[in-house]
Amino acid sequence: MQDRERELACKYNLEVKSSVPYKDGYLLNTQRGKIFLKKSLLSAERILFIYGAKEHLYNNGFKNLDRYLCNEEGLPYSSIDGFNYTACEVIEGSECNFDNTDDVIKASVMLGSLHKSSMGYVPPEGSKSRDDLGKLPCFFGKRLEEIKKLKKVAKKGRTKFDYMFLEHFDYFNCLGEDAISMLLNSQYEQIADNSRKQGIFCHHDFTHHNILQSAEKFFLINFDYCCFELKVYDLANLIRRKMRKCKWDINEAKIIVDSYRTVEKISSEELLIMKIMLQFPQKFWRVVNKYYNSKRSWSEKSFVFKMQEVIDEIECHKKFLENYEVLC
Repeated sequence: MQDRERELACKYNLEVKSSVPYKDGYLLNTQRGKIFLKKSLLSAERILFIYGAKEHLYNNGFKNLDRYLCNEEGLPYSSIDGFNYTACEVIEGSECNFDNTDDVIKASVMLGSLHKSSMGYVPPEGSKSRDDLGKLPCFFGKRLEEIKKLKKVAKKGRTKFDYMFLEHFDYFNCLGEDAISMLLNSQYEQIADNSRKQGIFCHHDFTHHNILQSAEKFFLINFDYCCFELKVYDLANLIRRKMRKCKWDINEAKIIVDSYRTVEKISSEELLIMKIMLQFPQKFWRVVNKYYNSKRSWSEKSFVFKMQEVIDEIECHKKFLENYEVLC
């Protein structure tokens, strides 16, 4: 064992039988089973917020999650060499398969249980809260402004991606502008205020690789992005990911919403906000932004392929929005 591993194990009173480097940390085989020691980029205050959120869920009946272990000082993190490390028991299982209807239903029910159990969360003293409630119009506005600025860059380019972006800019920009207009004329602010009063938070990264199936149970991991936000943020994220696997089939979305409702209620006003979220050209913005602003971790061919995926979804997405009342 390295000195850092040994020191961390000591802080958590772990008797290490074996260890291997794993992602940004260490996978330890201990007297408590397999433990993952993760090198975190989060501040101690932020980790406290996440720890408090997980414990709140656990104490309110949502127990299928990766709880942090506390060290000998009673803290959910240990600081060594200027970095914070967290520890949690390893949950072994297969990732949720969004192509499988049964998996999607179980994930939807679990999401409803998460939101129901999150109600009333008060972050611990000394923690750093993340509150995204009420910020959606600002987020959407900034993303559209980014797209408009990048249009000027594309006009100077000569790649296939440049031409594809410019050809479809007007359509997606109008889609985004309309989404912002509807949001500003909705009950978004009131819903956000009510959610804040209820103390509801979201996982904020509710995707298949964070949902594990083990021994016929589903578990939710990686709460690094959890924050105070509308319930429909997580629900829209789940639906969006599923829709891209089924050509935006409204019936598949209905299965998700109906399954969620078996556990947690959702109002017609919240469903309208979710429609606006699903209308905004999120994937178009993400692909364009990554192409022009990243270090091109993808090849030119990959970016063209991703943009073509966005373009190919246009008609299916239109039909989905036209039939959205099926979900209400």
